[in-house]
Amino acid sequence: MTPQVASVSLESREYKWRWWALVGASLAVFMAALDGNVVNVALPVMAKMFQVDRQIRWVVLAYILPGTALLGVAGALSDALGRRRVTVAGVLLFLAGSILCGTARSLEQMIAYRILQGIGASGIGASVIAIATVNFAPEERGRAMSIIGLIAPLGGVVGPSLGGLLIGAFGWPAIFYINVPVGLVSLALMLRLLPKDTSRISKSFDVAGAALFTAALVLVILGLNPPNGRMAAPEIIMLVGGAVAVAGLLMVERRAANPMLPLNLIGKVSFSVPAAGIMTFGLMGTALSFIMPFFLENFKGLGPEQTGLTLLFFPLAMAITSQIGGRLSDRFHPRLPAAVGAAISLVGIALFLSMGTAWTPVDVAIRGAVIGVGFGFFISPSAVAVMAATPREHVGMGGALINTYRFLGFALGPTLATVFWNPALRGPANLSAMHTVVLVLVIVQALTLATVLGYRVNREDRQMKPSVESSAA
Repeated sequence: MTPQVASVSLESREYKWRWWALVGASLAVFMAALDGNVVNVALPVMAKMFQVDRQIRWVVLAYILPGTALLGVAGALSDALGRRRVTVAGVLLFLAGSILCGTARSLEQMIAYRILQGIGASGIGASVIAIATVNFAPEERGRAMSIIGLIAPLGGVVGPSLGGLLIGAFGWPAIFYINVPVGLVSLALMLRLLPKDTSRISKSFDVAGAALFTAALVLVILGLNPPNGRMAAPEIIMLVGGAVAVAGLLMVERRAANPMLPLNLIGKVSFSVPAAGIMTFGLMGTALSFIMPFFLENFKGLGPEQTGLTLLFFPLAMAITSQIGGRLSDRFHPRLPAAVGAAISLVGIALFLSMGTAWTPVDVAIRGAVIGVGFGFFISPSAVAVMAATPREHVGMGGALINTYRFLGFALGPTLATVFWNPALRGPANLSAMHTVVLVLVIVQALTLATVLGYRVNREDRQMKPSVESSAA
């Protein structure tokens, strides 16, 4: 069959439902991203209600920790049980946790219910990229990834403003109950349209590998998020413990009959280099997003609402241009749009080197939009490059590792910023330290640009067919 005929057949009616199934899976990611951002505006209200102060940060950490640390486990389960089962189970757990969060009357209850939400989020995050990989032909995967790249970031865009409106109108429980209609629509689309899983567990599950993988991520994330912004002995101990867990994981996986973490995949340059670029790109974005509110509020005197509006241009530009990056990835080699995106963001972050007190919010918004445009070009092709290096039997784990690398970058960003800058600084010293952070981020983004040289999407990858499984219809 010629490529033209194959392309036409993929656009026929029997394949069109796959796009709507992907929209359903992407809505689940939107829901998880929304909840990761919407809760921040409710923290002061919750702190008063639960009569706590610094402990309120556990409302955030109780969600982030399982949502990140269990990604690998959820990815391995999706390869064994099937992507549809794991994603649907993740959405159900997330919805259950959301409803329970709205009923919480103590910090302990809220933490327990947020952990349940985080477990559900790990199932969602581990499977959605694999769904976009196995259900679409290679020449369509850029567009498939761009659907995720369009819908998922909107959760971060609308989260703070939607949270404020819901709390003002209905009280803080509404920020959790809003997940119910979104989750139900997601479930309806996936159950009706997503292909039924055909895989079954045929080998023993790697319990030791899963435990060490999870422990390593928990220790690293906690170690990188000190409560007072500065690392002390407990954080150093946790980071050392994380390193020990990683060493133990490598030893166990080399001997495991059915390793959860395929070391031959991690060792592939075509997998690890693009994945590293995903991590450094996330690091740069979150580090800049961490310091910019302090610049706008401390130096420009903006309030939280104005600051949020100024910073909104970054995710909006990313969501819009992600469609272009995905389509270019399908038409050309993913290296081209990824390199363009990384270069545009490099220019954007370099423009922040001239940051000064004479700047207006418009100056910040324009530069943020430039970086967002680069992000949009980069996110879909980089995911395509990673998944092209992933064997079909490990696509669940490959998708989970993409998000693991991304979330590690998110965790590293604020930590790297506080190495060179302290929020307690005032006056010229504060601005000088911010300039140092931006200079470091320019170097980090230059490394991201260099990672596109490791993209290896060959002709054989391009000719792979999507999996054809029976519809749930």
